[in-house]
Amino acid sequence: MRAGDRFVIRLEVQETGEEPTVELPEDTPLAVRLRERSTGAVVRTIPIGADRASAEALAQRIADDLARSDVDAFVASYGIGSAPGNEVRRAYLGIGSNLGDRAALLQSAVDGLAATDGITVAAVSPVYETEPVGGPEQPEYLNAVVAIDTDLTARQLLEVARRLEREAGRERGERWGPRTLDVDVLLVGDERVDEPDLLVPHPRLYERAFVMVPLADLDPMLAPWVPPGEAGVRRSEVELVQPQTQ
Repeated sequence: MRAGDRFVIRLEVQETGEEPTVELPEDTPLAVRLRERSTGAVVRTIPIGADRASAEALAQRIADDLARSDVDAFVASYGIGSAPGNEVRRAYLGIGSNLGDRAALLQSAVDGLAATDGITVAAVSPVYETEPVGGPEQPEYLNAVVAIDTDLTARQLLEVARRLEREAGRERGERWGPRTLDVDVLLVGDERVDEPDLLVPHPRLYERAFVMVPLADLDPMLAPWVPPGEAGVRRSEVELVQPQTQ
């Protein structure tokens, strides 16, 4: 049985579930939703924000997979049916470092997440060496993405991220400047936050190859595009250890 016989992919207005129209305001949040074809029940929701081009690209890639994959392979690839319940959600955090012992600092972030009440580290992506984006001349980064299951809100996760950065000795100075540790809240289930100091999904999530590449390693449905070739993102020999006890 082909996956497309069971599932259908739709690009929708996030809040209403309606099909987006040409007249829709440019800042309207969109979502890509995978639904059961027979009942219309939602089995996956990926909030994209207002980036319509990225949303359309993701929907097309999933549609291609639906057309060429059987149901079992598609379900295994996209994690259908394995999502946490309503209270506990899957969230993704980006971690990066370009000062000090970069590998050790990233591992400390993973360990710190695992030691935090309300967080279980579900998976850790491979680590990538990446060129700095913007800012002054500075060393290259090590970057990775961490998948967690959590009952914390996006705001609470931001507080956890800032605590981990402080513990790593980060000093906030020039924007886009070097840092010992950077922890970004990328996605928190289908939660959407639009506040002065917190935007979820992360506003530059779909612009950054150093996020898209490791995110695709963890869940290909969440990565609307993965750049061809290296694109300034190279697989590192560093391997982070996923904590076995939470």
